[in-house]
Amino acid sequence: SLSNRLRFLREVVEAVSAVVTPGRMGVRFSPLFGTTTEERVYLGLLEDNPAETYTQAVRVLADAGIAYVSLAEADWDNAPEMPDTFRASVRDIFGGRILCAGRYDLHKAQHVLAHGWADMIGFGRRFIANPDLPARLEHGWPLNPLDPATMYGGNAHGYTDYPFHNQ
Repeated sequence: SLSNRLRFLREVVEAVSAVVTPGRMGVRFSPLFGTTTEERVYLGLLEDNPAETYTQAVRVLADAGIAYVSLAEADWDNAPEMPDTFRASVRDIFGGRILCAGRYDLHKAQHVLAHGWADMIGFGRRFIANPDLPARLEHGWPLNPLDPATMYGGNAHGYTDYPFHNQ
């Protein structure tokens, strides 16, 4: 039940907080807001009411006084979008830092930041392919395409050999 899952979350947060203090602690959620046929997704689990589940979980974290919440959004092609209403609810509930990540581009990041729904945006894979990503975003320079075949391959190819933009 939601009550039991929140109890588990609360107990884990209390136990970790006793060791590291809540002000040095963060929790990451990966909420899904729609069905998907993607086989690798969360073992096919989708909450009956994800907005209720995750807003109640964020309340637990806010009450515990943790430092940040990280929202890892679905990042594959045709992934379900996280609703802005959910982002706004999280901000209303949680006074600490909020980090959002998952297939962000400049436009989406600006939208979320402008509304105050997040304090930080993680770009992940875009940084792998663009070692100068902040400058590219600032100047509107084109992005290098990511080669998924080289991701997490265990060597430098695909990690340190992407070119910087030629100015």
